[in-house]
Amino acid sequence: MTDHIKVNRTGGILTLIMNRPDKKNALTDAMYGVLADQIEAARNDPAIRVVVLRGEGDMFTAGNDVMEFASSKPGGLTNVLRFIQAIAETDKPLIAAVQGRAVGVGTTMLLHCDYVLLADDARLSTPFVNLGLVPEAGASMLLPARIGHLRAFAMLALGEAIGAQDAVAWGLATAVVPASDCESACNIDPVRG
Repeated sequence: MTDHIKVNRTGGILTLIMNRPDKKNALTDAMYGVLADQIEAARNDPAIRVVVLRGEGDMFTAGNDVMEFASSKPGGLTNVLRFIQAIAETDKPLIAAVQGRAVGVGTTMLLHCDYVLLADDARLSTPFVNLGLVPEAGASMLLPARIGHLRAFAMLALGEAIGAQDAVAWGLATAVVPASDCESACNIDPVRG
């Protein structure tokens, strides 16, 4: 368990909050483990009707904790794949509330969400090429299918970031709200209204 993921259950809503704002919510293997455990458990819990992902502070997530990933031994980061599998396979509606930047997996995880709410200050980026990495979470297949080859190429191969309005226009997100409303907009249970 890690203190860097807050878990909040209110009615039928399970909210998972990346809580490492001093590190821009960069994800560690332990954080991935808690996220995966919670999403997997929600699948078997009829009381949970929806899962919300969000970040604490001024940024959704900076992506993976590069220092941890660079120093890990091969096969040492077991929870990353578990998280990606959990978001890809969950049968519960998955909602993301994104403020500030969503970098790398912060953007690619959105491809698995059913409803993506962006604050008006949100910027989505996939700087894999700049880091010498390949996109994760099926992004090299899912992103072109969602937004077209040319736009996906610009994001994945050129590392171009996009703003909230373009993300909605391209079909990467559902809606844009003022940054001050992003968190509260996800607190409605879609079953009870």
